[in-house]
Amino acid sequence: MADLHVGNIACCLCGVPTSASTAYEGMCATCTGSQVDITSGIERSVEIEMCKGCERWFRNPGWAVAQLESAELLTLCLRKLRGLKHVRLVDAAWIWTEHHSRRLRVKLTVARDLVGASGSTYVTCLQQSLVVEYVVRTRNCDACNKVAAKDTWQAKVQVRQKTEHPRTLLALEQHMLKHQKSRVALREVKRVGDGLDFIFGRRQDAHRFALGVCALAPCKCKASSSLVSANAKTGTSNVRHVWAVEIAPLCRDDLVLLPKGVAPSL
Repeated sequence: MADLHVGNIACCLCGVPTSASTAYEGMCATCTGSQVDITSGIERSVEIEMCKGCERWFRNPGWAVAQLESAELLTLCLRKLRGLKHVRLVDAAWIWTEHHSRRLRVKLTVARDLVGASGSTYVTCLQQSLVVEYVVRTRNCDACNKVAAKDTWQAKVQVRQKTEHPRTLLALEQHMLKHQKSRVALREVKRVGDGLDFIFGRRQDAHRFALGVCALAPCKCKASSSLVSANAKTGTSNVRHVWAVEIAPLCRDDLVLLPKGVAPSL
C-alpha cells in the first residue's frame, strides 16, 4: 500500500503555499495570526485591592504580603485574571510603572492549539502577547481598622534602655525594617521617655518579637497579663499581655570598666 502524501494548498488570503495538514481554514500561519485573536476572552483591565496602612494585598479571604513587581504579587494578579482557562500561559513579565500611578502592568504570552472543522488538532499552535493593566484600589484591612480604633490592642512589648544615646534602639529599628514579617505583625510604635512601645494584634507575634530583642542585646524580660473583660455565658475573655524588656545600658563602642575581681572571670 502506497504511503499517502499530504499536498500543499495556496493560502486563501496571501496565496503562499502551505501544508494542508497545518492550514487553519485555508490560511497559512502568518495570516492565521493576523486574523484569529486567541486573547479576545482575556480581561484587559482588572482591579486589585491593597491596604493603605500595612501595604498588604487582598487575597480572598485574607491579606497577603508581597513586594511590588515580585513573583508573589505576579501570582496573585494572575489568579484574579479571567479568561486564561481556554489558553495556555507561556510567559508573564512585569512592565515598569510609576509607584504613584496606582497601576500595575503585566505582559502575558499565551498559546492555543487551533482545531479545524474536521476536529483534528494541528501540530502548530498560535502564540500571541497582550498587556493587562491592574488598577490598584486602596482600603484598610481588618487589622488596620482595629488600629484606627482606640485602645483595642491585645499585646504590647515595652522596650526600655536608660542611656544617653539610643544606639541600640536605632539598631533594633533597622533590624525590623529588614524583616518584612515583623513589620506586618506590628500595628503601632509609640515613643516614650526611655524607649519604645511595640503594639501587636496577637500574643504570638509579641512573644516572638520579645524573644528576638533578647537575642539581639543583653536584657531582662518580664511577662504579665491582665483581664479586661470576660463573658461567662460563652466562656470567652479579653486578656492583654505585656512584655517589659529592659536592655542593658550599654551600646556598641562603649568603654566598660570592670572590677578587678570580675575581669579575670570573663
